[in-house]
Amino acid sequence: MGTDRKYYIDNLRSFTILFLFPYHIFRLYNGLSEGWYIQGEHLLIPDQFIRISNLWMMQLLFTVAGISVRYALERRSAGEFAKERVSKLLLPFIFGMLLVVPVQPYIAGIIHNGHAGYFDFFTKLTDFTGYDGAFTPGHLWFLLFLFAFSLIYLPFLILYKKKGKGTLADKVPLILIILMGLIPCIVQMDVFEPLEPDGKSPLEFSAYFLLGYFFLSNNNVLKKLDKHRFLLLGSFILYTAFMFFILDGEFYEVACWLAILTILGMGRHYLDFRGKITSYLAKSSFGVYIFHQSWIVVAAFFVFKIADNPAVQMPLIFLSAISLTYLTYEICKRVGALRWMFGIKK
Repeated sequence: MGTDRKYYIDNLRSFTILFLFPYHIFRLYNGLSEGWYIQGEHLLIPDQFIRISNLWMMQLLFTVAGISVRYALERRSAGEFAKERVSKLLLPFIFGMLLVVPVQPYIAGIIHNGHAGYFDFFTKLTDFTGYDGAFTPGHLWFLLFLFAFSLIYLPFLILYKKKGKGTLADKVPLILIILMGLIPCIVQMDVFEPLEPDGKSPLEFSAYFLLGYFFLSNNNVLKKLDKHRFLLLGSFILYTAFMFFILDGEFYEVACWLAILTILGMGRHYLDFRGKITSYLAKSSFGVYIFHQSWIVVAAFFVFKIADNPAVQMPLIFLSAISLTYLTYEICKRVGALRWMFGIKK
């Protein structure tokens, strides 16, 4: 496996994080039996958008993270990698929990309870969603999971690297790559539900992380995904329709895996480039992830006060949130202490 920069991996990560803006804005209008920090009118299109997005979005980010870790360990020692994980994931999680996330349950408390206090975030423990104004890791659960996976699995990742087994996936046929989607199915069985805080399964997401590291980082596998990208796309569409209409949502992990394989194949073929815009998006994506959701909640809180029509609310929230998010990132990028706190590169 070569170590040349694969720009499509950066671009897939960047575009997926940008995709979080419409995703979380549509959560404001979600009627799928779950609340959110602030809610507007329940609408059908956001519901369906969220259902489809939930099949692949965070799973793709963990898979891409696993692939990126494989490439990172080609250039770093175990100690260097662990130190980088602390500065890039743990510190931003800690400071994000102190300074970024609390605004979300604070506004939820005002909306749903009629009152809120900043310290409710640190003193009230309920279901960890924060939708009732209590403690939540918010969207930063991703950083916590990724930090834990990186360190827990590090000895095995290093052992695999040192034993020279980088070609394990070289001759894996496409059908076996597809069947690997059964692994997340197995770890999602009911017996593991007690290990899933707020419905987020560490076992499921670690499966995607490890599949990314051990298999989807392999050039020969990625070439297969590129070559069969339209076959994978058709399989994803057909299976997803079958799952929703026949299986009533069961075995969604197979659809998720097909989506990931399709996106990686399409990305390798069409997104392997770097320009000024994609370079900026790649460098800013981590900071954008940290700040975006709180600004969406804040923007929605004020926009809902001045506009009643969702067709007006949505673009106003989007423009406000994305502008404030990138402004926050640009400020943090220029201040040394803030760069350190939020893991932002200079």
